[in-house]
Amino acid sequence: MINLKWNKSYPEDTFTKNVIALKWCLSFLGSDLVADTKTVGISTNKEPIITLNIQQLKFNKNASKYLKKLHSQLKKTEEYKKNNAIDLGRYIALTIGSSYHYYKIVDIPNKLQEYHTSYAFDTIKGYIDDSSVSLVDRIISISKNNTENRQAYISAEVDSVSKEIFEYETLEIMNNGQLKFGIYDRNGNIKDVADRTVTNAGKPAKCIWCHETGIQPLFSKQNNYPGYLTYPELKDSLDRNNKLLRSYQDKHWQDKEIRNKRLHTEMEISYISFMEPSAEHISNEWGISIEEVKTKLKHLKTHRHHEFGFIGDLYHRKDIDALAPWKSLEIPESMREKSANEVNHLK
Repeated sequence: MINLKWNKSYPEDTFTKNVIALKWCLSFLGSDLVADTKTVGISTNKEPIITLNIQQLKFNKNASKYLKKLHSQLKKTEEYKKNNAIDLGRYIALTIGSSYHYYKIVDIPNKLQEYHTSYAFDTIKGYIDDSSVSLVDRIISISKNNTENRQAYISAEVDSVSKEIFEYETLEIMNNGQLKFGIYDRNGNIKDVADRTVTNAGKPAKCIWCHETGIQPLFSKQNNYPGYLTYPELKDSLDRNNKLLRSYQDKHWQDKEIRNKRLHTEMEISYISFMEPSAEHISNEWGISIEEVKTKLKHLKTHRHHEFGFIGDLYHRKDIDALAPWKSLEIPESMREKSANEVNHLK
């Protein structure tokens, strides 16, 4: 068990919204809480504290093992000892937002080759030469196991002329109907973030943000290439598999706050409010007045979030943690993009 603390960040922020955010985080980590009408394993009786019981959240043994290890490390920090809780946003940042932790929890293979052991892929692949994400061409391998919750995709990012492979990205459906993502170098070794010169895919957390809960369709018409699926064939294949996935989700997901797929945004707002905290968030986090926060941080510039401007004037988490009254478990400097300090506390 572990205690998480909600720190209010802006006037419309609520405890309920952040409990929903946590549910979405846990579902993206593989919890099958989505299948229940009554939430078990999340206690919210002592606002602003949320207590998690991993044994009740329907994680598989692999996920439970690594989450327990992470919880153990969090409980040893000065932050936890002082507050008997860890900031909810830090928890999301150390699960969804930390690539190597995420890979361990959702069981992403260290080697790309393991996908070919687990799945049989169609011999005819798709070709994308006008991607909304990749800066190069993409060759898409689709597994034959296209049942409602048994599907994997491998995207090879390639040079348009030589077909040299730069890296790979994977998408796989978990047993609970959510998607999980992996990024591999050209030799098939796991890596924390996609190469910015090749693609805008970023880290797995950015993949989650873009894909939300489905297989992305083709947003533009593609050219046809000999030996590959035609544009209509690839489009139909993606659409058909996405319908299968939606059908499984609609049948399997019973939690009303997961069935309402628009609510996944609460998770993004929750972790952004931590990674780019307002004076109000820091005031609640540190237990001092907003005026004291602004005095302590008067040397720092504030900014507005490009997507969620309503959160207010914001600081950067790395600056805040450097001035915090306690030490906590280090997080990556970015949830979605390349971080100079991509952490791995689960080695």
